[in-house]
Amino acid sequence: MQISVGRPKDLEKRRRILDAAKHLFLAQGYHGCSMNQIAQAAGVTKLTVYNHFQDKAKLFTCAIADTCEQLIQTNPTQLQPDSNFCAALYEACLFSMNMVNLPEALKLDLLLMELAAQQSPLTAEFFNASHVRLSQLWQEFFTQAQQYGFIQPDDPAEQTELITSLLLGSRHQKVLLGMLAVPTSAQQQIIIQETIHIFLLRYAPKASNL
Repeated sequence: MQISVGRPKDLEKRRRILDAAKHLFLAQGYHGCSMNQIAQAAGVTKLTVYNHFQDKAKLFTCAIADTCEQLIQTNPTQLQPDSNFCAALYEACLFSMNMVNLPEALKLDLLLMELAAQQSPLTAEFFNASHVRLSQLWQEFFTQAQQYGFIQPDDPAEQTELITSLLLGSRHQKVLLGMLAVPTSAQQQIIIQETIHIFLLRYAPKASNL
């Protein structure tokens, strides 16, 4: 029996659709834009959009995942046995702070809160593509740090929870709500230094030469 697989997907059109969807979802929210608008912005027909993505929910999920992966292009510093751990930890903290405070990242968080308030089933998928992805990078970093003896053994998820809470905390909620400005470079430096100090009080090896 011959099976028809159809024409190969046009990757250039798919990219245009994703880019248009990301822009519109971030600007207008999930319910604020339609598949028609996305098709027009991408310069394709609505049928072409549906050929690439079964429905609006699928397109949204793909667009958000693509946005998050673009934001998380640079992993926190990869550790080596002879790494300067404090310097590497500082760079990882700076990476996280810079990433979550990008305009696109702030819009993503606001969109996530909008979906959560609506009890949308898309909330979990969105959260997994963004916050869980960043958490995984931190956990990989701390797993390496433990292997090389830079920090005391513990659940990397617990260490990630501590570092991100110290870096962001309620301060980041105020940034999202427009009550505070995004920290300046000088403010970031102070926040990171204090974060590392508290983190190492808990996790520095007992005989530490950090």
